[in-house]
Amino acid sequence: MRLSALDLYGRLSEATSHVQDDGGIFRRFTEKHRLDRLEFWLVTRFRYFPGSATPHDFSTFGPYTSVSKYRNALSGLTDKGLVERAGEGRFRLTETTRRGVAETYDEYFARVARLDLLPDAEVESLLGLLDRAYAAALRQSEVPAPILNAAHSVLPETDSTWVHLERRLVGMMIYRDEAHIAAWREAGYTGPRIELSTLLFHSADGMTHAELRAAAARLDDKDFTSALSALYSGGEVTQREERYRLSKSGRATREEIEAATDRHYARAFAALDDDQFDAMIGLLDRLAAASD
Repeated sequence: MRLSALDLYGRLSEATSHVQDDGGIFRRFTEKHRLDRLEFWLVTRFRYFPGSATPHDFSTFGPYTSVSKYRNALSGLTDKGLVERAGEGRFRLTETTRRGVAETYDEYFARVARLDLLPDAEVESLLGLLDRAYAAALRQSEVPAPILNAAHSVLPETDSTWVHLERRLVGMMIYRDEAHIAAWREAGYTGPRIELSTLLFHSADGMTHAELRAAAARLDDKDFTSALSALYSGGEVTQREERYRLSKSGRATREEIEAATDRHYARAFAALDDDQFDAMIGLLDRLAAASD
């Protein structure tokens, strides 16, 4: 019997977390360069750009953050000497930073290659099954997949089955994000608008304006105000006793977005027949439960 798309995502997430124990490799990189979370994200996303990028370019990979936040963070990275300007409004990693990022990922993949969590035959079997879904996600045309395609373009050159497995797991996690982006865009949402809707969707008691503003730290004031106004004027949000809550129609819309996300996500796994799907789930569970 097939799992729901949500349960499937949970099984993949557990297995991926187990494989991605990096031993502090990325933390040491972050501490060495005194990076905050957004700065680290930007530095590593530069891997997807062969040359330079504008702040807006990063919205493809993180549509829930205001472009001004990217612009300010890139300016801060420039001040730190990690990024340099490459023309009007464009940025690129310095050569030293680029080498540092590449060496950090090389160290990480070398660690992944040494994993020994499952017998070789089971690892190869799981890789083969995931690869079918991964290839289907790349081939399908219903869900735009720029993030998955970008990640695919920088796959490491290696013979390690474990590294290939880790990248397939990560790829299917990325595809779930893209399924969600496709679902809310089909519903006419913007990144800031879905950001606020999500916060309220997961808040049982609603939020005051101050609480909502603090939780939506990824948005600048302009995007926050615009998104909240759009939700309110669309009848998706109510305000009572100084607390914002999703209205009945707002919650129904969000539930449909979640359902559309699940439908999009399940599409890639249709490449597996029922026996193959069950075998994949069994191996994911064994991987999540394995110990070094």
